[in-house]
Amino acid sequence: MSRISYQNGKLYLSLTRNECQEAYDNIGKPLELDISQLKVLHEDITKIVVEYWRDIEVPLEIKTYKGKNDA
Repeated sequence: MSRISYQNGKLYLSLTRNECQEAYDNIGKPLELDISQLKVLHEDITKIVVEYWRDIEVPLEIKTYKGKNDA
């Protein structure tokens, strides 16, 4: 099953051996994923967005807000 993860500001895609082979055999073409994976991939993306906001966006907004109030 394909999975998407976020670590240290980077996105990672995990594929099964069969998915890797299909991607290799069809370089440059979209890789078809089983639609039954949609819920898991949605959960992965939701978790990534929350982690990204927490790690990047929120601190940036706080810094911007503090900078405006210091002026």
